[in-house]
Amino acid sequence: MHTVLEVRNLRAGYADREILKGISFTLNADDFFAIIGPSGAGKSTLIRCVNRLVEPMSGEVIFNGKDVLKLSPADLRKERRNIGM
Repeated sequence: MHTVLEVRNLRAGYADREILKGISFTLNADDFFAIIGPSGAGKSTLIRCVNRLVEPMSGEVIFNGKDVLKLSPADLRKERRNIGM
């Protein structure tokens, strides 16, 4: 099965508050995935880290075989065309 998105040990937050603490998951092409939780749990932060609207503190975000966190600004703009929110 083709892996579309892999998030490994993702950590992110705002100022001195860590919101995401080591989030990891893998999504294949045919998967259906839902993110649920109370307000402030980090759902939006997680999605915003995938397309780098929020810069994670550490971890990896692999989208279609490319490490999104290592893309140049120009390559990131191109890749965002393939990421829906």
